[in-house]
Amino acid sequence: MRVTYLVSDLGGGAGHHLLDLLRSRDPGLWDAQVLSEVASTSRMSLPVPHEHLPEPTGTRSYPLRQIFRYRQLAARFRQSDPGILHTYFFWSVLYGRLLKARGLVARLVENRDDLGFNWGRHEYAWLAATRHLPDRVICVCEAVRAVVVEREGLSEGKVRVIRNGIIPGSARHDDAAARQSLRSELGLGPADRVVGMVANFDRPVKGAADFVEMIPHVVRRVPTARFLLVGEGRSTPALRARAQELGVAERLSFTGFRADVERIYELMDASVLTSHSEGLSITILESMRAGVPVVATDVGGNRELVLPGKTGLIVPPRRPDLAGSAVAELLLHPARSRGWGREAQARVRRSFDMRTVAAAYGSLYRELT
Repeated sequence: MRVTYLVSDLGGGAGHHLLDLLRSRDPGLWDAQVLSEVASTSRMSLPVPHEHLPEPTGTRSYPLRQIFRYRQLAARFRQSDPGILHTYFFWSVLYGRLLKARGLVARLVENRDDLGFNWGRHEYAWLAATRHLPDRVICVCEAVRAVVVEREGLSEGKVRVIRNGIIPGSARHDDAAARQSLRSELGLGPADRVVGMVANFDRPVKGAADFVEMIPHVVRRVPTARFLLVGEGRSTPALRARAQELGVAERLSFTGFRADVERIYELMDASVLTSHSEGLSITILESMRAGVPVVATDVGGNRELVLPGKTGLIVPPRRPDLAGSAVAELLLHPARSRGWGREAQARVRRSFDMRTVAAAYGSLYRELT
C-alpha cells in the first residue's frame, strides 16, 4: 500500500505523533510519503520521503492562497496516484475532499486531533456539505469522536477511534552526577520539588497563563516547590511579567526548546497540563512514560489518559486555584505520588504503545484496499 500524508504543519502534538507513527510502522505493510505546507526543521528527523509544497508566488491572502494550493495538488495527483490520501488539519482535509470529488483521489482518510477549538461556522459548513466524501475519519479519543459526530454530521460507520500512542522509552537514567548537573543548569536546588509543564506557549488554548497563576497556590503549601515551563513562544515575555507581578518569578524557570525533554521529565515530581481544550495529549503520554504523576484539566481526552487517584488528578479548566491544590497534594504525599507515577508508566506500556497504534492504522488502510 502507498499512503500519502498531506499536512499543514509538522510541528505540535499532531505532527510529532505522525512522525513517531511513521517510525513505528512495519515498512512492509505500507509505503509512506509526507507533503507539508510548512518546511521541516533541523529538529525533525523524517523517517519517510518528505516534500515541502512551494508557496504561491503572488498574494498569500485568502482565498487566493487556498485556490493556488488546491490547483497545485490537483496537478500533482493527475500525474501521480497518491494511493490512500491521509489528511490532517482543516485546509488539508478540505483539499482532500475536493480532490476526491474530482476523482483525483480514490481513497481518503482524515484525522481529528482536537475538539475543533479553532473552527467556526465557516469551517463546519464546509465539513457538513462534504461529509459524504471521506472513507474514514480517525479520532484520537472518544471525546473527539463525540464532537465530530455531533458537529460534522458524519455517520458512525465512517468514524474510528484510534488513540494516540507513544514510542516506548528507556528506563530512567541512573547517572546521579548528570541529573545533578541538569538540576543545577535549570537553577534547581537539591531539596526543590519540581513541577513542570511542556507546551507550545503560542497557543493560548494550552493555558500557560493558568500555570503561572497556579504557582502562588502551590507555594503557600509547599515552599520548596520550583516550576519549569518547557517550550517556547512569543507569549514568554508576558508570562515572565505576570510571574514578576505575582512575586514568583524567582521560582519559575523558562527552559525554551529542549531536545533533551525526556531527561527534564525525569526531574519532575509532578507534570501539569492546564489546557482549555485538548485531543489526546502527547505531553501527558510523555509524562506517564517517564513515570511522572499528572495534574490535568478535565477537557478532551485527558480523563481517558489520567485515572484520578491512580495515575494523577483531574481538575476543572480555568481554575488555577484548584490546579494548585491538586499539585500541592501530589507534592505533600511523595510516596503515594511515586506509586501513581509507576502505575502511569505501566498504563502507557499496556495501552498506548505506538507499535500497537501503527498496527491499528495499518489495519484501517487495509480495509480500503
